[in-house]
Amino acid sequence: MPRTLPLRTTAVLAAAAALGASLAGCSSGDSTSAGGKVTITVQGLPQTSDPVGRKAFKARVAEFEKKNPKIHVVPSDAQWNPQTFATKLAGGSAETLVRVPLTEPQGLIGRRQVRDLTADLKTWPQYDEYNKKLLAPLKDKQGKVYGLTEPASAYSMGLVYNRDLFRKAGLDPDRPPTTWDEVRTAAKAIHDKTGAVGYAETTTNNTGGWHLTAHTYARGGAMTKKDGDHETVAFTGKATKDALRQLHAMRFTDDSMGRNQLQDQADVQRRFAAGKVGMYLDGPSAVITIVQRFGGDKKDVAAAALPQAGGGATQLGGTVDMVNARATAAQTAAVVKWIVFEYLTPYYDPAVAGARAERAAKDPKHLIGVPSLAAFSPEIQRKTDAAIKPYANVPTGNYRPYVEDNPRLRLLPEPPVAAQKIYAALDPVVQAVLTDRGADIDALLDKAAGQVRHDLESAR
Repeated sequence: MPRTLPLRTTAVLAAAAALGASLAGCSSGDSTSAGGKVTITVQGLPQTSDPVGRKAFKARVAEFEKKNPKIHVVPSDAQWNPQTFATKLAGGSAETLVRVPLTEPQGLIGRRQVRDLTADLKTWPQYDEYNKKLLAPLKDKQGKVYGLTEPASAYSMGLVYNRDLFRKAGLDPDRPPTTWDEVRTAAKAIHDKTGAVGYAETTTNNTGGWHLTAHTYARGGAMTKKDGDHETVAFTGKATKDALRQLHAMRFTDDSMGRNQLQDQADVQRRFAAGKVGMYLDGPSAVITIVQRFGGDKKDVAAAALPQAGGGATQLGGTVDMVNARATAAQTAAVVKWIVFEYLTPYYDPAVAGARAERAAKDPKHLIGVPSLAAFSPEIQRKTDAAIKPYANVPTGNYRPYVEDNPRLRLLPEPPVAAQKIYAALDPVVQAVLTDRGADIDALLDKAAGQVRHDLESAR
């Protein structure tokens, strides 16, 4: 992995905002008109709460259609929802281009709900230069490729922290915690000296299990493990238990996590923006939501690599672009062209990267210079970074701890099978640990394991 991370602009990153809300839209099918024009529906349009990003997205749709007059793009602001997505996809109400978390591709591939993109991708000249680590989770056993991870959304979990609260607590904002023991110490200092929540954890909408995965990786554990060709439960081991024991101690012994423990990522980001949370788990791109959606001050937002406790690893995630299995061959080819145009070109073409950054810089609401994982070779990244750098408007020094320390960690993908069901089963575990002083961690994990074993068996 490269030693540095590329700088990015919200002209691209706005499309990678936190996934939620319900999925709706037009079904795919034969939508080639008599004149040979292909219509595709594409997720990715920012919500109405982000008018700047929404306007920019529509402008890029117009630019794409001008360059590809035989393709008509219908943008949709529908987003992935774990409760309804599979049903809508199977029922034909999903868009041609669907955007899903990196936890979902293997299930979609196995159920044949998405198209094989291999042939179309191989016509893209930069295909061989695309980061193979981002491509690996999107292949079937035969090596066929079914999607692409959006570079703007590709992340490894880190620690987002408030520099202002660090200063008020007597902590050095340029030296954030690198271990979980240090997180505990810093959280107590922040709470005791400022009254804010020192460290906030998420527990609802599958985010409890999602974060617990990162905690487990940082301690050298795993959520599932291979048993022949199948996955089995592994989160009942020492790493996960130690993570939960520390959270329980921070909550009930240190009293550094506040009283409200039923919250998801957006809830924590909202409170962070208001200066009421000192630290929580997220990637650097969280600054976009914190500043643009919740009104936080960009100078206070900072990010460090995921604190460790012997694991030397962090969690890889992101948003994946895939094509509805109901799409025609013409639609599939058109969607691949759109994916390359919208999500990939700015990461290998310095001219496009610079032009988008220059346009974005005209509106001060755009955040330029937020680091992300490298999608292409270091040489390509250096060129695109150089094109973006003159327009950077975030304090890039705030992300130095992440940029410098993150490359030292192994990138571990989320559970490859039934990840969202695993997360859903673990949400009540994290909730209980943070709301019940007498929580029995062993019993809670055993109960979740019993539920997950059924899910893993069903996935065989």
